[in-house]
Amino acid sequence: MKKVVFIAFSLFSLFSQAQHPLRRNFTLVGTVTDGSTGERIPFADISIPGSMLGAATDVNGYFVLKNTPSDTVTIVVRYLGYQTKEVKLTPSPENAPLSIQLEEQQVGLSEVVVVARREDKAMQQYSGEHKIKMSPAILKVLPNIGEKDVLRSLQLTPGVSAANESNSGMYVRGGTPDQNLILYDGFTVYYVDHLHGFYSTFNSNAIKDVQLYKGGFEAKYGGRLGSVTELTAKDGNANAYVIGGDVNLLSANLYTEIPIARNLTSMFAFRRSYQGYLYNKISDQTSGSGETQETQENSGMPDFTSGRMQSGTVMGRPDSYFYDFNGKLTWSPTDNDIFALSFFNGKDYEDNTPEFQVGGSQFGGGGGFPGGGQGGGGMFGGNTVSSLDMQNADFEHYSNTGVSFRWSHRLNSKLSSNLLLGYSKFHSLRDQSREMTYTFNDTTRTMKSGNLETNNLLDYSIKKDWQYSVNDRSLLEFGAFGTAYDIHYTYAQSDTANILDKADRTLMGGVYLQDKIKLAQNRLSLTPGIRMTWYGLTDKIYYEPRFSASYKATEKLTFNAATGLFYQLANRMVREDVMNGNNDFWILSDGDEIPVSSSLHFNAGLNYNLPDYLFSVEGYYKKNSDISEYTLRFDRQRPGRGGLGGGGGGGMGGGTPDMNQQQSVNEQFFTGDGYATGIEFLAQKKTGKLNGWISYTLGEVKNRFLDQSNNYFPAYQDITHELKAVALYRLGNVSFSTNFIYASGRPYTAPLGAYQIINPDETAMAFYAVSDKNAFRLPAYIRMDLAATWHFDIFGTTGKSNALGVSIFNVFNRQNVSERQFQIVENAILESNISYLSITPNVTLTFNFNFPKKKKPE
Repeated sequence: MKKVVFIAFSLFSLFSQAQHPLRRNFTLVGTVTDGSTGERIPFADISIPGSMLGAATDVNGYFVLKNTPSDTVTIVVRYLGYQTKEVKLTPSPENAPLSIQLEEQQVGLSEVVVVARREDKAMQQYSGEHKIKMSPAILKVLPNIGEKDVLRSLQLTPGVSAANESNSGMYVRGGTPDQNLILYDGFTVYYVDHLHGFYSTFNSNAIKDVQLYKGGFEAKYGGRLGSVTELTAKDGNANAYVIGGDVNLLSANLYTEIPIARNLTSMFAFRRSYQGYLYNKISDQTSGSGETQETQENSGMPDFTSGRMQSGTVMGRPDSYFYDFNGKLTWSPTDNDIFALSFFNGKDYEDNTPEFQVGGSQFGGGGGFPGGGQGGGGMFGGNTVSSLDMQNADFEHYSNTGVSFRWSHRLNSKLSSNLLLGYSKFHSLRDQSREMTYTFNDTTRTMKSGNLETNNLLDYSIKKDWQYSVNDRSLLEFGAFGTAYDIHYTYAQSDTANILDKADRTLMGGVYLQDKIKLAQNRLSLTPGIRMTWYGLTDKIYYEPRFSASYKATEKLTFNAATGLFYQLANRMVREDVMNGNNDFWILSDGDEIPVSSSLHFNAGLNYNLPDYLFSVEGYYKKNSDISEYTLRFDRQRPGRGGLGGGGGGGMGGGTPDMNQQQSVNEQFFTGDGYATGIEFLAQKKTGKLNGWISYTLGEVKNRFLDQSNNYFPAYQDITHELKAVALYRLGNVSFSTNFIYASGRPYTAPLGAYQIINPDETAMAFYAVSDKNAFRLPAYIRMDLAATWHFDIFGTTGKSNALGVSIFNVFNRQNVSERQFQIVENAILESNISYLSITPNVTLTFNFNFPKKKKPE
């Protein structure tokens, strides 16, 4: 027994001596990577238990932890979707970089130093700043409408509206989608919708990290009023050849990762839809074809506003598809240099042009169709129509292309830099033109109606960022940036009248500076900053001061606050259309008709963070100035046709029209101000077999345009109440999930009365009067979704990377109304609802195969 005690004591003594620290208060540097793929992990959290010391990896997975107490401490590494890992440092006289490998949640644990706990949460809200992260790995188990979607998942988080299925762009804290800066590997993405907005253009199989800054963001980001969404693409597996994908009722999605050379990796992902059950259901629902067909069968006159015949037979199904392609090459020639080339292309095309079967027809009150006849008035004035030929076009396509080249260089442990070259292109075309040739009383005439819109945008950008670690209390970040814009928009009616034709080219450039300061033993964090931007079209410099702070009162309780001034130069303008729904287009501020808009943010909140739970409350207020809208419903120059609720003519408003007076385009841009305010509550269970969150947002968004009215009115995105709940449950190899959404109805504007005028050429023009701006509200939005996913191995695969998922969208089968459209028939207004999706099932097969790379003999 004495011998055993002696041996144990000797081993303990040797172990204690071996753990004697050789370095104190030193700078620890290292990288964090995925243990199975070798991918560098960006924005992972590094901390030392029992202290306020911490750091985060940069976009390349590199971190610097200043003032590390000793080389025997334990550091904790956390990243959403991965196992939390504890690493005990080993004493060494040399300060060699530390390499830390994390394992994904679903991967079995082996050969790790120490694993503290399993982190199952799908969403992470940062306690020190107004930022949210979603785990791309967890998207596969959330309910979906056919596609795992990064932006749709962010809509389930607090402060981001989820009550809009037909727009994958995000309404963040009362902001509009164009006020959200979306960066994909550094370049700006200007349009994020697939298939009427039901899906985003981002393929989740190509995404490594996604972060959302909800407001008060840092000076290194600019050009938007509201928020920032930053997406980082995968570099590609460095250790194995990978092929995988998803097949569902909507699309096929295929990706591959190829380690080309020792330090060169690649990733490619391609997705394309096909016109099956799910695609056709979404397309039919968004076009409102069901309700339109009913109107066609019950009415006896043509509708020139919507471009659909209201009598006769519509033949054929729309020709429609979307696709996107992602690729990335990453080369690391040295430990201090990383070169990355990333590219993206996506396109949507839809042709809804109807084909009609119509015999010799007589249009007018009381007439019949076959064989012609005598009408009783209407647009043909009682004349006999002997022939009718209609040529309709109803199609649209839009596309995105983006490329970025990034060079990340680390000079030493204190100084690093990033050079980014970016290119972004957006193109859209909407053609809803109609031409009708008819013969009556031996006279042949042609009528043209409808509209044609084109929007082209080019963005060439360059940015240089530096990070300099002054000491353990100060991290200085500064940089310079520049962009060349070329944006052109045209809007024509009846094939001949150019309502708007605006083209602008200009340069923008500037600098920024900010300092991340830690005080009071790292309990207090301050980030003052300023951004200065010169804009060519106004030839002015815009100063944007920023400031944020957080204070960690205890290990669990953190207070945060942020404020800042933000300017926006490129705007996605809404073109108001009361009768057929609004459209939008990108255009540059010019300082005249379209001033440079600005927003002043005030944000404050507190977080109570327990090991298994998180409770938070955050409030915000945004004062928006010089915001613009475009509408043909108001006219400054003709009082008889202006005024809120009065409107214009020719299907664009009400009042008494003047056919001899031309309309000035510049009259139709209106400038105003507004505000968005609200408070968010969040309760989250972070760990365990059952986890998830529930959030509630109380908000208000109002605008005012003095040329229209002195009163504030609810903005389109104004939602007073929004309640969201997400739950995930794991049982063996099966994951269950559900989400529930309740939101009060959105506001809208409606026509109140209408009449027609027959012109001298016997064509008809419709005029209407409308309500106060957004005086009505749609019914409340309620939706619940369910999903179950079985994870399995097949053909020698490991890690349960294959899955079969079943989801049911809108299990209540509630007919949520997306918008209301109106038609004028015989001086009466007919109202029809365009609804979101009814109950919709989906099945998804996910597959993934890894072929380990052969190691060359040493």
